[in-house]
Amino acid sequence: YGRGSPLLLSQRSRPHHTHTHSLTLVLIFSTLFSNSLSPRPCFSTMSSSRAFTVESPNCKYTEDAILADFEYHTTRVVQEEGRTVVRPETITYNFKTQSKVPRVGLMLVGLGGNNGTTVTGGIIANREGITWRTKTGVQTPNFFGSLTQSSTVRLGVNENGEDYYVPVKDMLPMANPTDLVIGGWDISSLNLADAMERAEVLDYDLQRQLVPYMKEIKPMPSIYFPDFIA
Repeated sequence: YGRGSPLLLSQRSRPHHTHTHSLTLVLIFSTLFSNSLSPRPCFSTMSSSRAFTVESPNCKYTEDAILADFEYHTTRVVQEEGRTVVRPETITYNFKTQSKVPRVGLMLVGLGGNNGTTVTGGIIANREGITWRTKTGVQTPNFFGSLTQSSTVRLGVNENGEDYYVPVKDMLPMANPTDLVIGGWDISSLNLADAMERAEVLDYDLQRQLVPYMKEIKPMPSIYFPDFIA
């Protein structure tokens, strides 16, 4: 399983001293609908269908990365010889985001359980565009409820003074859930098609169409620890 798209971060502090360090953030989907992001000063995808482009001396696009400088202004308060001294301080952050997202693996503990089979089935249904019938009509897969796939972020205001929003997933290069390579562990040896039927969560017509994909996925053996079984 490959790594997620790393975000490399270095920091410089002025005016006292300069130091650098790096931080790698790996994009993790703990579940299909759980992920969070913090706003970045200058990010967008590097594909030909880029959602937006930032024109700023603090932002630069290269062939394989997006480079951004961000100045954080704060105030340092110190006690010196019985006096309270306030010093304005500026911290410059240098962000480097790789434009190409590598393959990302999702390893679920309890892959063969209700949550594991539902998450996997939901991803596959979206990936394959599977529709299914229920008593209320034909249902279409979507990512409603997903922070990264369905939520938006306020980018600024347009020429009319109106707020302008873009999808969270377009703020920076990130893995699409449909591209995830799925695996995991479970105390049950059932393949995911049989586990999905046992879970009785998904509608029958959807289960029927998911079987050819789910039957090929089988959890790796897990440690049986009764204290962690609901």
